[in-house]
Amino acid sequence: MKKIFAEIGLGNETFLSTEIEESDGEYRISGFIIPKKIKGCYIRIWVFKTVFIISTDNGFEIKKKDKKRLKIIFGISGIE
Repeated sequence: MKKIFAEIGLGNETFLSTEIEESDGEYRISGFIIPKKIKGCYIRIWVFKTVFIISTDNGFEIKKKDKKRLKIIFGISGIE
């Protein structure tokens, strides 16, 4: 089963992008592919190594990452 994360925002390689996760890995494509079954939506604000996430699935979270980035993303998550 594929997990789909369709995202709009600044910080990824393109303004509209979709990340697809499968059992053998993940990859990102340009363009916005809406999942067949929507599980939730989220806002992700990535400031250097700290990521603030507000989602309908998990509420509010703060995560630490190894990479430094600046991103502001709105996304829709689901499955295909």
